[in-house]
Amino acid sequence: MSFVRRLVKILPLMQCLLLLLPASMCKEKVEKEIILTPEQEKQNGLNLADFVKCPFSEEFDSNTNLEKYVTKKFGKPDSTRKVREMLYDYSKVVADKTYLTYEERYEILIYRGVFRKFEVFKTVFILDFTDIKHGMNKETTIKDIERLFGPREVQSGRGKENNSYSDTIYSYTYSDDGPYTYNLDIGIRKKKLRYISIDVKINDYKL
Repeated sequence: MSFVRRLVKILPLMQCLLLLLPASMCKEKVEKEIILTPEQEKQNGLNLADFVKCPFSEEFDSNTNLEKYVTKKFGKPDSTRKVREMLYDYSKVVADKTYLTYEERYEILIYRGVFRKFEVFKTVFILDFTDIKHGMNKETTIKDIERLFGPREVQSGRGKENNSYSDTIYSYTYSDDGPYTYNLDIGIRKKKLRYISIDVKINDYKL
């Protein structure tokens, strides 16, 4: 009988534990931080450098005319604007600046030196991912981005108050001993790729 009495006392306690167990198991999972080996970090750096110089899958060399490259690849732009002016305020470098806009797809700004030979994608804003390097597309996730370019601190972007409609921005920067510093922003919405934005800073003293 003593065994039965002990069992009667233990059963309610076990029921309480069973009721509490699912609640603890349903806690939101925290994703593990991606730890990269030195070899992976080097490869990610190479991926980033390659991507920010030209995000499109076709390659080009130093003799490529970037405006012709873009129009051959994507056709006639919806709008084009060209100006010749100093690279920046107080700069002594003159550049031809060409703005090419493909509505709902691409916005591209090309800088081409007039007296000093250089040509670069100054800005590229991408909403269409049909021909982007590394197979990036609308289904690309945050984890895919981090495997390509490494983990980064994220920022909350502008959007509606509902978090499901706001953007998470992954920001990367790449520079070497040359005149360019490449800045890459990747916008993620609902855990999927929404846009890619590239901005290139030019050190005119190194041109």
